[in-house]
Order: sequence, then C-alpha cells, then structure tokens
Amino acid sequence: MVRRLVVLASVFGCAAAFGQGKNAEVKQWIAANQSAVMQEFMQLVSIPDVKTDKVNIARNAEFLKAMLARHGFAAQVWETPGTPMVFGEHVVPGATRTLLFYIHFDGQPVQAKDWAQADPFVPVLRDGPLDKGGKTVTDIGSLKNFPADWRLYGRAAADDKGPIEALCAAMDAIKQSPSSNVKVILHGEEEGGGPALGYVLQRHAGDLKADLMLLLDGPQHASGRQTIYYGARGGAGLDVTVYTAKTSMHSGNYGNWMPDANVRLAQLIASMVQPSGRVAIKDFYADVPPFSAAARKMLDAVPDESASMQKKFGIGRPDGAARSLQEGLNLPAFSVHTMQGGEAGGVIAGKASAQIVMRLVVENDPKAMVQRVVEHIRGQGYFVVDHDPDVATLATHDRVVKVVAHAANEQGGGAWRTDPGIPQAVFVRDALHHVWGDKVVEIRTAGGGVPAGPFIEVNHVPVIGVALVNYDDNQHTNNENLRLGNLWDGIETLAGLLSGS
Repeated sequence: MVRRLVVLASVFGCAAAFGQGKNAEVKQWIAANQSAVMQEFMQLVSIPDVKTDKVNIARNAEFLKAMLARHGFAAQVWETPGTPMVFGEHVVPGATRTLLFYIHFDGQPVQAKDWAQADPFVPVLRDGPLDKGGKTVTDIGSLKNFPADWRLYGRAAADDKGPIEALCAAMDAIKQSPSSNVKVILHGEEEGGGPALGYVLQRHAGDLKADLMLLLDGPQHASGRQTIYYGARGGAGLDVTVYTAKTSMHSGNYGNWMPDANVRLAQLIASMVQPSGRVAIKDFYADVPPFSAAARKMLDAVPDESASMQKKFGIGRPDGAARSLQEGLNLPAFSVHTMQGGEAGGVIAGKASAQIVMRLVVENDPKAMVQRVVEHIRGQGYFVVDHDPDVATLATHDRVVKVVAHAANEQGGGAWRTDPGIPQAVFVRDALHHVWGDKVVEIRTAGGGVPAGPFIEVNHVPVIGVALVNYDDNQHTNNENLRLGNLWDGIETLAGLLSGS
C-alpha cells in the first residue's frame, strides 16, 4: 500500500505548472472566443434530449461526437441496448496520468406550459435571472461579449450540457495540449434510467480505465466558489398505496362511515416525520457514526449560506435532523416526491398513493433502510401486500397498504465517498487553488446521486466531483438555466485540471 501511494504521489504531483501566466492566457482566450463558445453551446442545448425521444438522443450523440472531434478528441459513438454513449480520447505522448471525465447529456422531461419560454428546447438568453426581471437578449449573432450575470435558459443547459461545453472549450483554451491523457464518457440516460452504462462497462472497461475519474455534474456551493465534492448520496424508495375500499364512493352517501384513503395516507406519512422534520422511523439515523474530527472540520469550513438561500427560495425555516445543510447532506434524508388520490365529483377516495424516496449515505444499506420503513408501516396497524389487494383482503383487514420497494438505484447511483487525503484529491485541490486561490469549497458529500458506483466497482478508479454550474440553476424543473459566468469560470477550472503537472 505504501509503495502504491508513493507511485500515485509521483503520478499526481502538484498542479503548480498551471501558474498565473497560463491562467492569463486562458482568460484572454475566453474573452476572445465567447461568441464562438455561445454559438456551439446554444446549438447543443437546442437538440431535445429526453431519453424516450430516441431520434433526438441519437442526434445528440452524433453532434457530440463531432463536437469532441473538433476539440481534439478521437471520438466514437457506442451503441447500447439503451441510448448511445459517446466516448472521446486525447492521448499525450509520454503522459503518466489519465483523467476520465464523466458527463451526461440527457435531460429531465419537460412540461412546456410551466416554462417562461415557448419551447424549453429553444434556448433563450436573458440579461439576468427571471426572478429578477431578466429580459430576453436578441440579435445574439452580433455580440462579442457575454456578461457573467447573463443566463441561458433551456433544458439541460446546466445539467449537464454546460459542463460539456466548458470541457471542450477548455481544450481549445490550452491549445489542445493537456499534460494528461484525457478520456470523456458522455451518458445519454442518466436522468431517464436504462442499461447503457452497465452494458458499456462490460464491453469497454479497458477503454475507460483511468487514474482518476472526474464527475462534472451538480451545482456549486451557494457562495459561488469553485466546488469539489468527494462523495454523493445514493437512494432507495417505496411506492406506497393505501386502500380503504374496492372503489371510491359518494361522500354524501358514505361520509362518516367509509374511511378516506387520502386521510389515511396523510396520517401514515405524518407518522414517519416529526414536526421538526426529523424522521421518526426507528433506527433511521442509526448507521451513521459521529463525524470524525477531520470530517467535522471539512463540514464546518463550508460557508453557511442558509440565510441567503432561504430568501432566494422563499423558505421560512429549514427543518430536518441536522444543524446545517452540510451536516444534513451526510445523513440519510426522507422525502415524499408525489401524492395522488381521489377524483373530481364529490367522492371519498378508495385508494391513495405516495412515492417515498430516501437519499442514503455510504454507511446505509439500502435494503435495510427500506425494511425499516416497511416495519414502521406495519407498526401503524397496516397489513402489507406487494400487489393490488382483492375484495376479500380489504374486507378482512382494518388497514391495507401495497408497498413496492426499490432498494437499489438501477443506474448504479449508490452512495460513494473518496478519501480527500489521496494523491488524486490533492492534485484536484492544487489545480483549483492555483487558479482560484482560496475561492474553493470542499464538500464531503453532495446531495444528488451520480453514477460513480459502476466505475468504482469495475475499474476501481477513485472518483472526485467538480461542480461548475450555478446553485440556482433550476435543474430538473422548469426554467433550467446556466449563468454564463459559471461557464467562463468552468473553462478556467477545467483548463487548470487539464494542464496540471
């Protein structure tokens, strides 16, 4: 082990080669090429990218293949039983280190009526955020400079097409001469789920071997500082349906007699979470030991932006089991994503459903966490089934619930955490500090899931996340956007990583 660390320390020395002179050159390149970068970026965002739209997903793959080739990569499209994946490689003669960048190009489905633009896939440039009155910018083709506070609105602009553009631009900013071998894998079904990633890792594990994998997914810290994260939560969930009768019934004829499934479901969920937001399910937090001194130091070093975020998002008071957001990200979390029940027409609901989702940390066993929720439900007097109950079952039991568990994330998005003391982590920190000085935030665990697990399991590669996009990007919801200052800064950050010695 000691010899292995010595070898890694020599491979991942420091990033000091990316000094002020090089950084100045990158800044000059960005200033001179903003128009070209924006033109390419808007073309990419304009291609619809929902996983189920196979025609346009294929268009994305071909566009990205050509895009990687323009920016110095040997690129190819790998077909899979799901969506195609795009792979690019830039080999540097004599390089002793290989970096693998993971980015996804698919986006969440859209509800166009909820957007402030006619089509979420026709990107709109604004001179500020929507909630501060940002106005549409026209005649974009004549512009040479794009101010940092302007924003591009469109599905996947931030999650994750912005980071793809930043990486390609960074290659040009350093004259396509990185100090490391560079590989890129672009995933087309991270949001929608599917077999592509597992298929590719089975057949192309050798092509994807690297000394370090860098995830360019997720938002920066709310302070706007450059952000490194060393882990992410995984997930598990349950679809819960409470039944009170074989069908809904007239509320006038059967009120005060027939149990209301909506009320029963609300009562059941309320029993799971205390008014403070702390989860009431037995042993929900039991797997996570007290934070070590090093972990506590990292958590406490992250700037607390609670007050500004509350104002930004309209939150009267946070709740939960932790004393800070950073502490909360290192504990399991419980949420209800959807609730459905009842119908129009003055009836009492005969069934009501909820989708319960848990965000889990490395210390949690997903199956055990699901079982704890099921046991809690039983403790509330429910007879638990895994299929739609028949009339006899409903008539025999006072309370009946169907539970369908999802104990493991099908996309390999299980929890993971990398030791921040390994040479690869030191290399990333040095690279960012040489570009940004002390304007860097280190996050022990990011909140959202990212599919690092399959790469760790198959190729045993250490994984570190570098978040580039603005924290208020509206990812996964309407009016997703990328602040252009984050794009320009992201190019600088990635240029530093690509040029690090």
